[in-house]
Amino acid sequence: MGILPLSIEILCRKNGVVLDDLSRSRLLSYVEQLRAWNKKINLVSRRDEGNLWESHIIHSLSPLFVLDIPAAIRVLDLGSGGGLPGIPLAIVHGGLEVTLLDSTRKKTLALEEIVRTLGLEGVTVVNGRAEEICLKVPFKQSFEVVIARGVASLVDVMKWSRPFLASLPRAGVPAEKIPRGNKTVIDLPYLLALKGGDLQKEIQEAKIKTGVRRIAELQLVFPGSEALGLEDKKAVVVHWK
Repeated sequence: MGILPLSIEILCRKNGVVLDDLSRSRLLSYVEQLRAWNKKINLVSRRDEGNLWESHIIHSLSPLFVLDIPAAIRVLDLGSGGGLPGIPLAIVHGGLEVTLLDSTRKKTLALEEIVRTLGLEGVTVVNGRAEEICLKVPFKQSFEVVIARGVASLVDVMKWSRPFLASLPRAGVPAEKIPRGNKTVIDLPYLLALKGGDLQKEIQEAKIKTGVRRIAELQLVFPGSEALGLEDKKAVVVHWK
């Protein structure tokens, strides 16, 4: 199957993310499966196939490098595509309950097979449109975090995400707010949108159109990020409370 790239191993260690043998094996298998499935279905851009680790895996894991995300929370990966960022997060951050939502049936069929092969018991794959799925009992107001990676405009992502987010964290979710290292603690629940470019105009537009004022831009800067070409990548955190 191969060996995890040393640069990835070092980067995770520098940022307080410990990879055990099972996580390494699953990450390697996931990358292999992404490449194999991409020959049949466009799960990721074909120009990125040779650079999956830096362009997709590390970018998906980057919230763990800058945020103190508690375990035992429910996370919705909105517009999951090839399982990014949901699958890498589920592999590395044990205890998360992750739902991968995508409207394209071919993609969710591939995701179901990938999740089964990886043995990710805490990951569920759902096919459907966010506007419809959010009305169903198992999903409506059921998640502590919604995460979306390059899905659409911030206004649209906020509109689709809001019905999924719980009003308060569920019982059993750690309430303490003691950051580990220099990671940022964010009150649950929230939307985390991974985006790129100059976001000030988009954030301002979202505030005007939605009336939500608690929208913050978070720089994805961490030890080792300067060598990855992630300078353009940012996260937007949205609270409705």
